[in-house]
Amino acid sequence: MIDKNLRQHFRIAKNSPVPLYYQLKSAILELFENGYYKPGDKLPTEAEFCELLDISRPTIRQAFAELIHEGYITRQKAKGTFVSVPKVEGNFFMKLSSYDEEMKSLGLVPSTKVLQKETLPTPEGCQSLWESETSLYLKRLRYADEKEMVVVETYVPSTVFPDIAQHDFETSSLYQIMEERYQCKIAYVDRVVEARLADEEIQSLLHMEQPAVILYVKTKAYTADDRCVEYSTAYYHGERNTFKMRLIQQG
Repeated sequence: MIDKNLRQHFRIAKNSPVPLYYQLKSAILELFENGYYKPGDKLPTEAEFCELLDISRPTIRQAFAELIHEGYITRQKAKGTFVSVPKVEGNFFMKLSSYDEEMKSLGLVPSTKVLQKETLPTPEGCQSLWESETSLYLKRLRYADEKEMVVVETYVPSTVFPDIAQHDFETSSLYQIMEERYQCKIAYVDRVVEARLADEEIQSLLHMEQPAVILYVKTKAYTADDRCVEYSTAYYHGERNTFKMRLIQQG
């Protein structure tokens, strides 16, 4: 039900040279800035705004369209229009750190749920990376402030990390275990990123609406002597993550 006091927050001047949709958009943004609406809150419908402000539906629709395009609000089919939750801006392509370290540096609380952990025959895609006949397969769902952020599937060679499956990956990071228990420090990684539509499993795990766009990231991690010791694929929630990078001109 629409808040009866909402009308007082809008100063819509129909005789102003400023377009009505822009006045409405600006007023809605002010409501976001002053905390009247918080991330995740549901907004009134187009019809409710029409009745509240006595302006046309196309005007409301244009204001909403710009707010959606600029990332301030999102539409969820059959549910309504909501204030966007700010994306987590990671330095994933600028510095090497564990997921836990990255989230903590952003002031977020990381957590992990292990979905699958077992020793398997090394898959074909990893056989050119290391010679171990078996590898640990680790599948994790990772959170920030209790929100699903990314599903990660990881392989590491059993010969380099014997008995690594015995460790608790919900309380310790993989890189932390590698370094502290096996004296194996990651020196650099190669990463490839692309946008994809999530399949049904990833969509369900990340609680995404259709169509669900993810950031698909492949990582190969190496030691200082150029040994590959990790291969992973990650499926990042497209509406909750953004990555920044810096390119430096050579010469």
